[in-house]
Amino acid sequence: MVGDAANVSEAFTKLGELQPDIVITDVFMPGGGGVDDITRLRQEFPDIKVLIFTVSNNKDDVFKSIMAGACGCLLKTAGLTELIESIRLVASGNAIVFPLMTARLPAQLRNTNWQNINGFKSLSPKEKETLGLVAQGATNREIAEYCRVSETMVKARLTRILDKLSAKNRTQAVALATTRGLLNQL
Repeated sequence: MVGDAANVSEAFTKLGELQPDIVITDVFMPGGGGVDDITRLRQEFPDIKVLIFTVSNNKDDVFKSIMAGACGCLLKTAGLTELIESIRLVASGNAIVFPLMTARLPAQLRNTNWQNINGFKSLSPKEKETLGLVAQGATNREIAEYCRVSETMVKARLTRILDKLSAKNRTQAVALATTRGLLNQL
């Protein structure tokens, strides 16, 4: 089902009626509370994946959205092809973070302290490697090829990573790792 909404109240009404697989929304919608709306959406409709499509390139907005449960963020300057590919990636369980944010990750990754984060010490070397590849934007297939394992093995590693870091999805795992300084020890 496809639908649209002019404000947050209308969006939640339609979510209940349409039960979509994916919601594409901005961080800031009329009549809403930004990231709080994403949190509410994920609580009320946990099976719906959220893709943020926004004009904001503020990294705090992006990270807060991901922490609230969004599967990814894309700038509204993206072309139609990039938007469609992002929807496909999110629908297949992958994550998308727009290139501007990805470009900032290496510096953040180098300046982090993984040892200070609960859960990170318990990640195996292969799980750390997998998380690092996810942070670089690699798909499950690309990770499998790089690590010379099956996609099933990659999915199993990701499940363990999410569990150990108490993350809701791979995008949130990267956000947690980035904001808490976990990625510079890879």
